[in-house]
Amino acid sequence: MEDVIEAAARILEVSGAEALTTNLIAEVAGVSPGSVYQYFSDKQSIISALIEREAHDFIRVSQGAIKGRSGVEAMIAFATALTLHRLQRPKLTLQLILLDPTLTESVESAKINEQIYNLLVDLVKASSALPDAKASVAVMDMMGIMRGMMLSEFLNHGSGDDLPGRIVDAIAGYWSRRVQTLAGSE
Repeated sequence: MEDVIEAAARILEVSGAEALTTNLIAEVAGVSPGSVYQYFSDKQSIISALIEREAHDFIRVSQGAIKGRSGVEAMIAFATALTLHRLQRPKLTLQLILLDPTLTESVESAKINEQIYNLLVDLVKASSALPDAKASVAVMDMMGIMRGMMLSEFLNHGSGDDLPGRIVDAIAGYWSRRVQTLAGSE
């Protein structure tokens, strides 16, 4: 099963989503198409499994990065962990970001996104005393900043060398200008 998921990842990295077919996945994985269908109902379920794999790995890494930290320090550790994780396979990250609108149908993907979102909302609420609604907006903004900067970098075929620092600067700036200001006005 992992061979099939990794085959899909390699195809996405090399050829993009347009080339991704169940038959090609089977060929790259070195199994028959029938073997693929023993584990996955269709191409979408393979993509969902790939996203789950990547997200579970990232959640493990990010939880370790923020452990014992709070406030902007924790958010910066999270942003750095996310960026470094995504830079390990930038072409795969780009393809998964571009595929994202088609992935909202996956219950497991929605659960993973909710888990990451809740982790960050709890961090913001505990660190800044923001009420739920404002903490939610702050988290969505910071997630958008990280996602947008990665998408821009990967679409423009940047090296990514300075991406972690740029994202940290953006998150730190947002935190000091927006999160702390909102917390002070409560």
